[in-house]
Parts: sequence; C-alpha cells; structure tokens
Amino acid sequence: MWSRSSIDTSHPAMQSARCGTRGGTTIAPSRPRIQEYGTTTNSEQAAVHCNIQEHGPGQNVAILTVSNPRKLNIVNTPLLLQLIEKCNALRNDPSLRAVILTGGQAAPGKAPAFIGGADIAEMYHITSYNQARQFITRVHLACRAIRTLPVPVIAAVNGYSLGAGLEIMASCDLRIATGISKFAMPEVKVGIPSVVEAALLPGLIGMGRTRRLLYLGETIDAPTAEKWGLVDRIVSDELALEDAVQNWANTICEAGPAAIREQKRLTRKWEDCSTTDGIAAGIDSFANAYKYGGIEPKGYMGRFLRNRIR
Repeated sequence: MWSRSSIDTSHPAMQSARCGTRGGTTIAPSRPRIQEYGTTTNSEQAAVHCNIQEHGPGQNVAILTVSNPRKLNIVNTPLLLQLIEKCNALRNDPSLRAVILTGGQAAPGKAPAFIGGADIAEMYHITSYNQARQFITRVHLACRAIRTLPVPVIAAVNGYSLGAGLEIMASCDLRIATGISKFAMPEVKVGIPSVVEAALLPGLIGMGRTRRLLYLGETIDAPTAEKWGLVDRIVSDELALEDAVQNWANTICEAGPAAIREQKRLTRKWEDCSTTDGIAAGIDSFANAYKYGGIEPKGYMGRFLRNRIR
C-alpha cells in the first residue's frame, strides 16, 4: 500500500534523513511519490516509519506506518515512544498539510491489521501500580501526540483495529477503512478496563454503543462501524483505500494552510468546551484570519471570484 514500489531504499537520502525534514522529496503530478525517512529497512523489525510526500511546493503530507508485521502491528513501549517522537518531529514542519496514519503490511500468513492493540505480553509482566500507570500513560501520550498535531490526521485502516489500536484510530480526525476491517475493545476479556482515549468514543458513536463495545468486548464489522460513525467511509480494498486517502489528502492540501490549522485547533476546542464558548472561539478564529490584512483569505477568495467570472 502507499505505492511501496516507488520507495527507493538505496537513495542516500533514505539512509540519513529524519522525519520532519524536507530533503529528498520528489514531486509526481498524478500520485505523489513517497520517500521514507528513517534507517529501518528490515520488514520483519517492529518500527514506526515516517514517509513524506511532497504534493507541491511547501505542501508536505506525512505517512506514519506502525509496523509490527508478525503481531498484528500491536504497540509496545518502544513503538509508542517512536510514535510520540515522530509526531513531535512532524509538528515542527511548517510545510506539513496532513498526516496519514496506517498499519504496516502483515507478515506472510498473518491477518492484516491497522493496530491490533497493546502488547499483552508486556502488560502481563506489569507487577505494580506505578508500572501500570507508566505503561497506560505512554498509550495516552501517543494518542495525544496524534490529536495535537496541528493538521488533520487521516487513519487508513485495513484489517483489525483493536483496543489501544482503536483508541489511536479514534484520536485521528478522519477514518477510512476497507470492507474487511474489524473493530473491538476487548480489554475486559483480559481483565482490564478500556481507558484513556476510549473516552473519545461517546463523541463518535454515543454512550450506548460505547457501553456495548466496552462491556461486551464484541467485534463489529466495517459496515456496522460506518453506520455507528466509528469510521467515516468504507472502501473495497487496499488499492481503493490508498486512492480514497490520497483524495482526501489532496483536498486538504488545496485548502488554505493557515485555515486548515486553525480549523483543527478550533474543532479540538469544541470537544472540551460549551457551545457558547465554542461559538465565541469561532468568532475569534474568523477575525484572526484577517489579523495581518487577510492575505490568505484574500488570495483564495480572489481566485474563486476570478474563476466565477470566467
């Protein structure tokens, strides 16, 4: 997925560049070419990869891939720390327009997955209250790193999204899944409650359906997830998933970059404030768009008006 055949792992930029930098990117007019930032090339090694697409001058789209190919892309402490680190690097890129978060390709014979949850083997070896707090806080910090990225994050889901994986998915702004995808919050079945960003679920699917997922630990299919509002769109397969996600990323890149960042900031504020405060914040956001003479809105509105006249 994501045009893996176009990644040139032998290129010098592939060996030295880090996520969040701009060197080594290439432009393709139809489907943006992907270049990988990082040194991990062993497909069997668990890692979080960061690829940068340049959709145009000053328009970067990052692809974060959580890869643990033999274990449903489950996350453990090293992967959670890598995810946090790469998100923190991305937030410093002023050219960043959108982020795509996805799971790596499964090892042969293994089922596909977005993120199959947190590592049960690691949790099994937790022996104290403090260790438990540290582990679950890392899960939360990874979710928070995604939620606080200054641009929209699109989850590209193919296969299982379970437990912590579903919480990470819920932390994204937009979610597209293939028809084979499955979703569950099965923590109670292994003796722990669903916590941290599971608190986002009522805002997506309502409290009743949240209770159903959390109390019963049942697995729902992709059509049900779309009907409930857990995902925004269902597509047929991996190729259609790539096309759909690229289409949304292109649409975001075509919008005003400052406007998109302000919209992301505002929608996050709406999650935690009253309607009255949300409206007031919106008035401030609109006024801020014109703070320095309205360069961006005037530019975009001018093009709209000129096209309409034609």
